[in-house]
Amino acid sequence: MALDTCIQAFLALDPSDPDAAPAALRTCTRALLDPTLWQWAIGITLGCAAVGLAIGWVRGRWLAGLVWGAALGPIGWAVVLLSKSGLVECPDCGKSNVPAAKACRHCGVNLAAAAARSERSALKRIDRGRGW
Repeated sequence: MALDTCIQAFLALDPSDPDAAPAALRTCTRALLDPTLWQWAIGITLGCAAVGLAIGWVRGRWLAGLVWGAALGPIGWAVVLLSKSGLVECPDCGKSNVPAAKACRHCGVNLAAAAARSERSALKRIDRGRGW
């Protein structure tokens, strides 16, 4: 690997040779500017961002998942997994919906109207359906 040559160049540095330090620095610069190293780094970052995006999509926070995954990789995935979900719960059926949803995708109830109802009206509706 190219980084090994950089470490070996500094370990073999002769303190009495004035040209040894600049030569070691050139070796390390070549190793850090190696296109293969950058291709791997960019590929791993994009892969981590894609996994973070998928985790964030499920949690209703796709942008946070994308950013945290790209920035911190697996640690960012854990941050998104442990953070509060961005999904809205339906007051009638209790299932998750996207925040911008007007109606529940499971039971079809109007989410804004259902959220505005009082607790008492929800209890009355349950009691009406039971009968004697």
